[in-house]
Amino acid sequence: MKTRALTGWFRRVLAGVVFAGLPTLLAAIPGGTSTASAAVVYVLAVTGASAMAGLWAGLIASVLSFLALNFFFTEPFHTLSVAKVEDLVALGVFLVVAVIVGTLLSTAVAQRARAERREREALLLHRLGTRLLSGESVDEVLGRFADAVTELLHLARCEIRTELTPEPVRSQVTGGEPAQPEPIAMVARGREVGRIMLYQRLPAHGLDDEQRQVVQTFANQMGLALEGMQQGVEAAAARLEAETNRLRAALFSSVTHDLRTPLASITASVTSLLDDRASFSADEGRDLLHTIRQEAERLNRLVGNLLDLARIRAGALVPAKRRGSIEDVVEGVVARLQPVLGDHPVRLMLREDLPQVAMDIVQVDQVLTNLLENAVKFSPPKTEITVSAVLWQNGVEVRVADRGSGIPEEERERVFDLFARGNGDRAGGTGLGLSIGRAIVEAHGGKIWIEGSPGGGASVVFRLPVGE
Repeated sequence: MKTRALTGWFRRVLAGVVFAGLPTLLAAIPGGTSTASAAVVYVLAVTGASAMAGLWAGLIASVLSFLALNFFFTEPFHTLSVAKVEDLVALGVFLVVAVIVGTLLSTAVAQRARAERREREALLLHRLGTRLLSGESVDEVLGRFADAVTELLHLARCEIRTELTPEPVRSQVTGGEPAQPEPIAMVARGREVGRIMLYQRLPAHGLDDEQRQVVQTFANQMGLALEGMQQGVEAAAARLEAETNRLRAALFSSVTHDLRTPLASITASVTSLLDDRASFSADEGRDLLHTIRQEAERLNRLVGNLLDLARIRAGALVPAKRRGSIEDVVEGVVARLQPVLGDHPVRLMLREDLPQVAMDIVQVDQVLTNLLENAVKFSPPKTEITVSAVLWQNGVEVRVADRGSGIPEEERERVFDLFARGNGDRAGGTGLGLSIGRAIVEAHGGKIWIEGSPGGGASVVFRLPVGE
């Protein structure tokens, strides 16, 4: 395991150094290269390092690129000193953007690899369930399963021992001497019904936790199947397949639109700031920096939504409740989202007699943030958005209403599904906002739904109970 870890770190460091070093060769070109051009090439280098070797390689490339950009392409040359304050600010912005690009791209690549791996796992489970239902003998099913595990984990041999077979079922030996076996128990209804013995090729480094978890999942499913729970195996395969499709859809949407669009805006703003030939007034420079900050916050919200989705899938979305004022949360969210709201006036209708609510303020803040961002996305320019809060029965009811085209009644439940978008969603998006909002509200013991607005548009309403 230590050898594998050292090899991995060496690969990351090497990738970071190589990708940061290649653009530095531009300094040898006669006539020189502009700072802006070099910065763009360095951003591409950070992207390449992150895509090839992961997050740490991207971070290493970011730091080295920052130093090289300062040393070779920023006056005074061949020193780490900076003559102009604007150059120092531009270098700082470059470092922040490079780190963000590397982090987001490595996250997207890791998620894609995870989705592809789960697709292979889902296919293996699907084949297992299909063969169990096809009437094949247990020996044939177990033999093919052992071959599949051997191929998936690149083992020397896989051996399955169960109560239903007099002799162990083995996969074909791939050559070479196998290491000592690592047993994985097959448990069904709290009882061990067999074991999967995994023989790695020598020299063996042992299975990592993720591989062991994959095999343990397979072992549990096999144990259930051997106990006759064929329907359970089918349901697990269907769930894994559906999860794979949803992850693939989320990655596709994020990479093609929600990640690329803000990254393009950030890159364009940084390029303008780094252009020595461009002269900006103080207000224009401040506008570019505000653009960078807004797009970075947008990326942060997107990654936060994907992380929240992972917590929802893992059942770890547990609110840390404490009593607080819903009016303060609403006013705080509206104030923070002023750059996003743009030319949309927001009308607040908050009753003064609202009681305090037991809630996780951060999570409820996120619900309101997602609802307001949706309202802006689906509303015509300069139309009013209304946020109201009233006491209704035993809870506080919050309503966010827009003046858009509305949502047909038959679509109002579907838009809460993961990765679902409205038919009029021209602005794109992952389709996670409403589904995450529903999960948060329901975790608080509340309810969320959609209604039509009397003046046109849609109203998203959620109710939180006042008591614990």
